[in-house]
Amino acid sequence: MPSIDSIPVSIPEMDTLDEVREAAVTALLETIRNHYGGTYPPQFMKCQNDADRRILAYKYLRACDWRSKDAMCMVTTTMKFREQNNADSLTLFPCVFSIRGFDQEDLCHTLNEPYTGPDKQFELFSLVAAPYYSAGYHYWDKEGHPILYDFSGRCNVKELLKAYASITPVGKQEKDIILQYHLYTNLIQERLVRYADVKSVERGCRRVIGVTVIMDTEGLHLKMFGSRIVDIVRAIFNMDQAYFPETLHRLLVINCPSVVMHAFGLLRGSLHRNTQRKFVFCSKANSVAVLKKIIDEDKIPKFLGGSCECAGGCVPGIDSVSKGLADVSAFIPRTEDITILAGKRYTSELMLQPGEEVQWEFKCTKSKGGHVTDIYFHASFMPDDELEVSSCSLSDPSVDPRRSPKTFQRTSERSKVLRVLRSERVEMDNGRFVSSERGMLKLVWDNHTSWVHGKHVQLRISRSWG
Repeated sequence: MPSIDSIPVSIPEMDTLDEVREAAVTALLETIRNHYGGTYPPQFMKCQNDADRRILAYKYLRACDWRSKDAMCMVTTTMKFREQNNADSLTLFPCVFSIRGFDQEDLCHTLNEPYTGPDKQFELFSLVAAPYYSAGYHYWDKEGHPILYDFSGRCNVKELLKAYASITPVGKQEKDIILQYHLYTNLIQERLVRYADVKSVERGCRRVIGVTVIMDTEGLHLKMFGSRIVDIVRAIFNMDQAYFPETLHRLLVINCPSVVMHAFGLLRGSLHRNTQRKFVFCSKANSVAVLKKIIDEDKIPKFLGGSCECAGGCVPGIDSVSKGLADVSAFIPRTEDITILAGKRYTSELMLQPGEEVQWEFKCTKSKGGHVTDIYFHASFMPDDELEVSSCSLSDPSVDPRRSPKTFQRTSERSKVLRVLRSERVEMDNGRFVSSERGMLKLVWDNHTSWVHGKHVQLRISRSWG
């Protein structure tokens, strides 16, 4: 790991461009305008002036090692990605996670961004993560770059993935939700950097085109690096490098245990060499000194060796309690992952009141070695009166259900009242039932036809009043 003296306080924001590269920036902007019918796409239109557009074009070129055709390809694929995800029209602020030191209302006024509240799904994603993973923006470094503090070493990976799986829509994976939330955080970062740049220019200082990341890895251990989380982290890196060129100014990995270099080795192949050069690894002994070298002490959280003690905590979850799903009073549908062994069934019985609605959604997948991805699904409803008749006939020891004619009569009567809503083999289903009377809704997933292979069912059941 490098010595403290070898880590510079300042590193160049941009390369010094010669005439050839200045011409490459100009040519790329002309190609972009021609490609989009004489105008710029939304990301470039959001730039406040031509100088800002040149910086954005420079970032695409530098991310592609100054290969103009590759840079133009990156621009077009990024514009498609941004359009598909409404990246230039989403309402982002007030931010759903912690931002300290920045006036969000002034940011929105300066950048002409709405300040009317983000989509509720992003708030949900934040609440899911908060108890198990802490991160947030906290002021800026000595050069004005916004600082993102990431406490990966304290992450409860197992519970984090479990919590995300519980809100993942049927048919998707928790990785899809995590990437969706990561996109939101990237768009917040994009706006913070632009705002920091405007303020830096107003002060007569250098341009700011990236973010500084402080990643605290204290507590990191090998068991955290399961295949699922490594796959997710790689997907995050891929998103960052494919659609957000040159947004990282530098990344300081502090309080490094020995396992950090092993983790970096697992992920190195996913990183562009320009990104790799921005990583600085610091031992626990040098971490505080390195932080103070690049960040003013009054901007460093006290728990990391500085003097800042923000009201409500510098980074909630680290020096203060953060809110989670348990603090939400509104009903949130949950997704379950059910394993049904060969020859077994899974049953959900719901006692309903008149006017109560139940919605179910599920998708079946095969287990390891299995071939068939459908399962027998049966949905039925029995009114409460018939349930009482059934209970009496089976609980009365004086009545032999094998011999009593009355029992056969009752059984026949109940079969006429029992409402079969669905009974067939399906791979997935999305249904609803509104009860007009009190009774039992019974949902059954039956794997009796399989003698060897189990089935996995991703299931969501929600109840409401119609």
